[in-house]
Amino acid sequence: MKSKVLAPAAAALLISLSAAAQAHNIPEGAAPLEKSEQCAACHSEIYKEWQESFHAKSSVHEDSAHKAMHQAFSKFLTDQGKKANYHCAACHAPMADNLKALMSGEAAPDSGNWTQTDGVGCTFCHRIEAVDKGKNFDQYTLGKDGAYHTSRPANPKAPHPTAQSPLFADGKVCMGCHSQYINPHEVPVCVMTEEGIGNCVTCHMPPTEGAPAVGSTAKIHASHRVLGGHDLDMLQKAAALDLKIEGGGKERAVVVTVKNITEHTFPSTNPMRMAFVKVRTKDKNGAVIWENFKEDPLKEDKQAVFFKAFKAGDKVGVPSWAAEGLAFDTRLKVGETRSLSYPIYSPEISEIEAELIYLLFPPKAIDTFGIPKDGVNDKRYSVAKKSVKVR
Repeated sequence: MKSKVLAPAAAALLISLSAAAQAHNIPEGAAPLEKSEQCAACHSEIYKEWQESFHAKSSVHEDSAHKAMHQAFSKFLTDQGKKANYHCAACHAPMADNLKALMSGEAAPDSGNWTQTDGVGCTFCHRIEAVDKGKNFDQYTLGKDGAYHTSRPANPKAPHPTAQSPLFADGKVCMGCHSQYINPHEVPVCVMTEEGIGNCVTCHMPPTEGAPAVGSTAKIHASHRVLGGHDLDMLQKAAALDLKIEGGGKERAVVVTVKNITEHTFPSTNPMRMAFVKVRTKDKNGAVIWENFKEDPLKEDKQAVFFKAFKAGDKVGVPSWAAEGLAFDTRLKVGETRSLSYPIYSPEISEIEAELIYLLFPPKAIDTFGIPKDGVNDKRYSVAKKSVKVR
């Protein structure tokens, strides 16, 4: 049965009400969360890695793109006559001591409150005991006794209580925030549980040289930089590019293939991420004779774009909170290889090159939502590049 579409005002109200009821489960009387910098004395290398991570920069106070989107969402709510809220705090500022108030709109983000600016801090992640499945998004249950959980056996010599948890060994610990988000129109925005396989930790927290703590005899630890789409090395491990010339005469064509070699969709479930293939043919002097698009690949060569877009009514390209349905999804599934074919006519062509480019945010989204062009948000990542000479 087709679900009933909610009016924007009703959708906004639902967001406010559902968010207020879905903060993480922290038992009454639980040991308080602590600043991540307090972990640095014993876990100095891990702390430095965490500082570089987007876990540390996850809140509106540290991530300029997230701040811009939060402001746009807040305006959407107030334009509907509703109270603005920071419901994204559940994952972007989960340590907040006023999390429910932030999510309901009773409180606004406060840059002077370290429990918000610490983002996804050490003591939050390592206090997780369970991932709780929700209808629209998942959440966590944190331990009451203050024990820090890892994949390793409990260490009785540690200066604080420790415990071993399978959630950290199989990567399920990530799924409280990275599993799903279903908007009030029942449109899946992020659904890693359906789009991904395997263990998140294997790729995103790879083994790194160095002991995990002072006094430890271990030679390696799991990197806490939690690398992803902001890191070129990670992107270059995510997809492979190839090209070759097929046929002859008037039937000659260049065929570009892109293969997803991650264990989730490429790009991943974040609805803003985009990748596309740029193809150019050049003459013997290096001048461009032809290219598959000049400005906007979505308009000029949609087959070369890997992207997920939402719609509301007849409008395509709406933000996730306003989405009434999926407009299209051309991302590569796990293990998928896609081929793009372009005819080659000109005898002047001497070389053909193809490049796979990744964007954190499409240019249109950057302009629409005022996402700062700071060299990170608007960076074009060259994931792979291949060229072939034409004889």
